[in-house]
Amino acid sequence: MTGLACYTTARWSGVRVALGRRAAERLVRDGAALGFAALDPERVLAELVRLGAYRFGAAPGIVRLEARRGAESAAIELIGTTRALGPEPRVWSAISAPHDGPHALAPGAKLTRPDVEAARESASAAGADEALMFDANGRLVEGARANVILVREDGALATPALALGGVRGLALAVLREALPEIAEAVLTRADLMRARELIAVNSVRGAKRIARLDGAPIGSAPAPGPVCERLAAILRAAA
Repeated sequence: MTGLACYTTARWSGVRVALGRRAAERLVRDGAALGFAALDPERVLAELVRLGAYRFGAAPGIVRLEARRGAESAAIELIGTTRALGPEPRVWSAISAPHDGPHALAPGAKLTRPDVEAARESASAAGADEALMFDANGRLVEGARANVILVREDGALATPALALGGVRGLALAVLREALPEIAEAVLTRADLMRARELIAVNSVRGAKRIARLDGAPIGSAPAPGPVCERLAAILRAAA
């Protein structure tokens, strides 16, 4: 397989890369899933730190490192990019994005994928913060930017079954270690609309309540709910 790429993204705090070791290990893991030659996690982490320090100094920002195997060579290139944090609203809005089912190549890996990029562009065009991606059977797979945690009406916590092909995100892993009661489940749009809270989680943005989906409100309050605040605190402590 040629021309493949996986990547890891992390938040530069102005001092260090938040969850930096986990971010480096993810790139190593996902590269191995694609059949890449073994990457050195220490080198990956050092590159993430170098990117943050060089581009942002003491200011915060976002660093991204991509591992790519070209069509002409088996050698693995590491390509670093950065971007500004941009706006960080307290709550998010989301749209439903078209999705043709989970990708079959290296499920769980954070790959460069045209379907995810198209979903992100759709969200941006709609003035939304996230695009929720469903499979052909109407089951929630993931967000284009984040994993999703749902607070059911009875207070139980659920996240889409990873077997559907969603990315195994760093923030989700941290939260499931701290809160093993977060259960994998098959979630439909109807489940989302009945939720007490719907929360997007990733290692760059932390935990963000999704207050509206396709213009319809989710939950009874527009502000971050108590579960969202708890998840955000766990992620801040882990970073």
